[in-house]
Amino acid sequence: MSEIRNPKSEFRNRVFATMFAAMAALALRGADAVSPPVLAEIDKIIREGFYDAKLKGVNWSAAVARASADLAKAKTPAETNAVYDRLLATLDDSHTFRVPPGRLPERGWGTTGLRIGQDGEGYAVKGVLPGSAAEHAGMKVGDRVLEVDGIHYGRARVDFRDLFLVSEGAPGTVSEVVWKRGDAAPKTDRLVRAVEAPGDALVWKSARVIRVGGKPWGYAHLWGMSAETALAVVDLLLDRKLTERARGGLEGWGEIDGFLLDVRGNSGGYDPNILSTFLQGQWSAGDFYTITREGRRLEPPVYQRLPVALLVNAGTASSGEALALKFRAHKIGPIVGETTAGMMSGGAAAERLSDGSTLWYTARAIEGLDGQSYEGRGVAPDVAVADRPAAAEGGEDAIVEAAIRTLATPAVSSR
Repeated sequence: MSEIRNPKSEFRNRVFATMFAAMAALALRGADAVSPPVLAEIDKIIREGFYDAKLKGVNWSAAVARASADLAKAKTPAETNAVYDRLLATLDDSHTFRVPPGRLPERGWGTTGLRIGQDGEGYAVKGVLPGSAAEHAGMKVGDRVLEVDGIHYGRARVDFRDLFLVSEGAPGTVSEVVWKRGDAAPKTDRLVRAVEAPGDALVWKSARVIRVGGKPWGYAHLWGMSAETALAVVDLLLDRKLTERARGGLEGWGEIDGFLLDVRGNSGGYDPNILSTFLQGQWSAGDFYTITREGRRLEPPVYQRLPVALLVNAGTASSGEALALKFRAHKIGPIVGETTAGMMSGGAAAERLSDGSTLWYTARAIEGLDGQSYEGRGVAPDVAVADRPAAAEGGEDAIVEAAIRTLATPAVSSR
């Protein structure tokens, strides 16, 4: 006897089968399809763009599912931000984080000029940009930083956002910093962000001649990494006698015995890869002659190599640290100071999310030529010196003094 078909039952069964299949697909995909839009965007970007396809072994699907559940319970923007922070922290990557909506303008950033880094069991000032609000507040290297805009700085390690971007924002906005010096009581300053001077201008402003034991030593500070800052160093060193004649306040520059390249508090940025090439003497030369009353001159001139030391501290981050790796790989000169921040990205990407926030993540990581990653541990100096202000007014700080001593000892400076 043939089976009697019931169209209504068949339709109901097909509907149930479709529902069960969809539920099974959701289970396999984790929380993707039921996540809030921003969470789904973060999930997709990290899965497709993070440098490690295996996501460093993290159970990312489970972490996203937890974040989805936590977001459903979040009642304030602060609680929502904390959920995203916990999710991205599972990747344990210094350049992977979310910047909340409205926190940073798309362009035209301002800065308080405060650069910080780990110091003992907390954080301290590791650089103060010339002319900045931090400088006007009297902050100096070594002062303890206790809190910035509600972020507490203690033993816990922070990411690049809270190391550097915490000082950045729209010009005219205020950052509240709690800090102290030595055993003095903590004080609170409201620092107004202002547009930072161009990197090349800061290099020229910092350039000076330091005389020790009758010998002149050149010095310049890089506060970031860009083509402009790198070329400013090239201009300083390529024709040192011309630099001395053309720039006031650099008497003796044409006769310097060595050069101190200071990247303490350097937050990194675009790395043009020209400094390490130039400092090794691998530079174009002899394209043509220029004729003046002084005679014929080869242009550009041949770069006469100098003993060079790189000055670093715990505030030296990202591409600033990559420069330290170049110094070591090519034996350009000694690295003097403190172990760097350990926040080394070979390519940090940033994508705007639908809620106006921005997701930063590491699209390319860095390993040294030794095959080692320096993320989370930093580049150790050749000559270790704690970064502290000069012992006497008008004197040089400890790292500068150590760098000059090192360069004055050929067996050390040439390694």
